[in-house]
Amino acid sequence: MNKTARAKLFVIVISTVLLVASAIHAKQPAQQPPAAQQPAAQQDKPGEQKAAPETLQVLKGMPRPQIIQEMRKIQTALGVECNFCHTVPRFDAETPRKSVSRLMMRDYTMAMKHKDGSALTCNDCHKGEANFLRTRPFTGAVGKKSAGLQVLKELPRERLTQVMTAFTKALGVECTYCHTDDFDEDTPRKQIARFMMTEFSRELVKQDGSAVGCNDCHQGHARPLAVLPFPQREQRRPAEPPPAAKKPND
Repeated sequence: MNKTARAKLFVIVISTVLLVASAIHAKQPAQQPPAAQQPAAQQDKPGEQKAAPETLQVLKGMPRPQIIQEMRKIQTALGVECNFCHTVPRFDAETPRKSVSRLMMRDYTMAMKHKDGSALTCNDCHKGEANFLRTRPFTGAVGKKSAGLQVLKELPRERLTQVMTAFTKALGVECTYCHTDDFDEDTPRKQIARFMMTEFSRELVKQDGSAVGCNDCHQGHARPLAVLPFPQREQRRPAEPPPAAKKPND
C-alpha cells in the first residue's frame, strides 16, 4: 500500500471515530446546572416566611406573622412569658398548658362572644393574670360583708330554687359547696359564683346567639380544667446512689 492509500485510510478511520463519538454524546441527557445556576423559583427567596410548625392545631393554616401576633396577645393577656406554655427552644414540644390553651380558644374565645356581637379575647377574662379566679372575684370584697341575695335578688323564690338546682347539677356539688348552715352568710365560693354570673353567663352568648350557662363549661365538674385528660409532665426519677464500695474482708 503506497503512502497516498495509507493517508486516505487514516482520514476515513478518524472521521468514523468522530461521528460515533458525536452520536453517543447526543443521546446522553443534558446535565443539570449547579445549584448556583438553578432557577430562582426553586431557591429560598430572601425574607420569605417559612411554613409554621405542624404541631399547630387551633391556629393551623394561619400565616406565621399572624400566629406570632396572636401569641403576643395571649402572652400580654396572661402576664406571662413564652416559656409559660412552651418548652424553649423546642417550641413544637407538647406541654399540658398548650392543651389548656387549645381548650380555652376552642371552647371559649372561638365558641362564645359578647352580647353586642364583639369577639371574646383572652384579655376579657384574664386581664394580665394567668389564674385570674384566685384574685379577681375578691377585689373589693375581702372584709366586706355581703349577706343575702345580690345578683339573683329580684328572682321569685320558685325561679330562684330552679337556678340554684341548676347550679348544683352543672358543678356536680351539693348546696353546702357554697353555702353554710346560714344561707345568708357570705363565703368565698359565693363570691366566685357572683363573679362568674356577672362576668360570664350574663355578659356572653354562644356563636349562635343562645345563652351561656354554667353547664356549658363545667359539665358536672366544679373545677373543669382540673379533670380533663391533659398530658402530664414527665417525672424525673431521683438519681440512684452509687453502690457502696466493698470492704477488703467482704
